[in-house]
Amino acid sequence: MRQVLLPNLFAFILILTGCSAPLQQQMPSGEPSVRVCIAERSRELVLGIDEGAVLETVNRRFSLDGHRELRCVLDEDGAMQIIMDGRPARTLRGAFRCFYRDGDGVFAIDDGHYGDTLLVASDGRMLFAVNILPLESYLAGVVPNEIGRNRKRSEMEAVRAQAVLARTYALGKIVLPLARLFDVYGDARDQIFTGREGHDPLATEAIGSTRGMVLTWKGQLVECYFHSTCGGHTEASSLVWKRPQSKPYLTGIPDRGRGDDYCRISPSYRWTEAYGREEMENMLRTFLPAANDAILAEDIPERDWYLLDLNIIKRMPSGRVATLQIVMGNRSHQRAYYVHGDKIRWALRRTDSGRPLRSALFDVHIERDANRWITDIRIDGGGAGHGVGFCQWGGIGRARAGQAAHDILTAYFPGTGVARVY
Repeated sequence: MRQVLLPNLFAFILILTGCSAPLQQQMPSGEPSVRVCIAERSRELVLGIDEGAVLETVNRRFSLDGHRELRCVLDEDGAMQIIMDGRPARTLRGAFRCFYRDGDGVFAIDDGHYGDTLLVASDGRMLFAVNILPLESYLAGVVPNEIGRNRKRSEMEAVRAQAVLARTYALGKIVLPLARLFDVYGDARDQIFTGREGHDPLATEAIGSTRGMVLTWKGQLVECYFHSTCGGHTEASSLVWKRPQSKPYLTGIPDRGRGDDYCRISPSYRWTEAYGREEMENMLRTFLPAANDAILAEDIPERDWYLLDLNIIKRMPSGRVATLQIVMGNRSHQRAYYVHGDKIRWALRRTDSGRPLRSALFDVHIERDANRWITDIRIDGGGAGHGVGFCQWGGIGRARAGQAAHDILTAYFPGTGVARVY
């Protein structure tokens, strides 16, 4: 059995409180483990298991040999009913963990497969499946999802940069075990983690060659943000998310090489989205209230209430829209709604997919009929994602141009450096 240890994380308090001790003293000794939430269920959680699996509670251990499915059902009183291959087995409360005696088996949840240790826990209202595994193993299931699979050898330095950032991000999210059930989500709320699925040889090599390496600023882990395509200029985090002043390394940079933007190679470098007026009105009724807490659903009537105008009021230094004015109403009454920063992308989501607008770097073109009513809207934009920190396609362009991972990272995070912590 491969023993998975929870990290000794007392030292991370030093980071969170801004201690100026050397970074090596702030880190746990050796490679830490990370707890990844891979499933949340309100009622039932199903695990596929292989021979050699073991179920362990606080005071007992059970062999699961001969079984293929473990079903955990949450009762109204918060207890967990354990059903093995369709037959009730036992009742548990709190949490239990599963692992393999030889350490080589996998657990199946939905379409994913996960190794090492699986923790199943309940807070009385929800069931959580948490994969506990070494940090470097976690990165193997993350980096290919973030930078893309099947990257070319000429792009290796961008993949290495992504590995350093993904490791830094995860270390920054690890907290004391008693603080919460897990450290990170296995989806876009943190980093996309696909377990044993889709490991990529080049990404695995990049992770190995940067083992233990993180991005730092003045002896602290940096706040790591990355996105697909900046469109030519990254942006300050404070402007994108309307937060206090940005860290010096998150103020935005031009992403231009010799005569051209590094991320010009991206499929999303420039793009166009077209909408009919009614489609845009439906989008705004559905998503605008969530993009501005001051707007209530009842503030946007379902009938006799039309889109009258879209106006860009203010832009950020990168050209991204800082404030978008949306005018809706009728001939006798109108109201202006305002959306700011990255929330603009989330207000302009297509109702069929729910995906946000690719970027807030855009211009709006409106067509009207003879009576000046809007008929069609065209948005011409550039980039994909929030625009803060590491531009992934820009990093790929820089790697193709011969830049090393260290140079790529310090270009997008000025003033930072790379340190090895284990």
